[in-house]
Amino acid sequence: MPNPDPQSPPPPTTVLVVDDEDGIRQALDRFLTRLGYRVLQAASGAEALDRQAAEQPEVMLSDIRMPNMSGVELVPKALAADSDLAIIMLTAIDEPRTAIECLKLGAYDYLIKPVDLDELEMSLQSGLRQRQLEIDRRELEQWLAREVAVRTRDLEERTTVVEDIALAALAAAGDWPGASDAVEKLAKEFGTSPDDVRREIRKRRGAAG
Repeated sequence: MPNPDPQSPPPPTTVLVVDDEDGIRQALDRFLTRLGYRVLQAASGAEALDRQAAEQPEVMLSDIRMPNMSGVELVPKALAADSDLAIIMLTAIDEPRTAIECLKLGAYDYLIKPVDLDELEMSLQSGLRQRQLEIDRRELEQWLAREVAVRTRDLEERTTVVEDIALAALAAAGDWPGASDAVEKLAKEFGTSPDDVRREIRKRRGAAG
């Protein structure tokens, strides 16, 4: 029997193309749209940051040489806004050092113009896989941290109950011959001194008397 409320397919991955040359932006837009991506365009670094804030793309394709704000300047600003953003730089053949500087700043990859479209497609897929792995890793770490906190709190609560029962039993036991050994063991378990345990037992006896 078909599901009466099937889940809608996930929205397409959004790619922000940043280049001051209109022809390059349009060509990349057409290619990426055919691949099934949702494409945004920005003609400058400042416009790219505005589009990023408004649309939250998963990937940014950015030229390095742009007026006012270069790709090198854009990378850290974009990652400060979204550390999960996968950034692929587009660079001229004589700019490998600058491209490597972008990688050091957090960009995922760089491609040399004119861009080989097969390489671009592979780089996008690889960058998105890496992005998802990082998100999954962080979410797993957060889940584990929450689980540890919950289990630690439960253990502390159970330990407190056990401590209370043990002290109450010793206070009620009076001159039980095994009390001294029990006090020593409890002190060791509680991480305190036997004298502190005896004081607590006397206090409970006084409260009960």
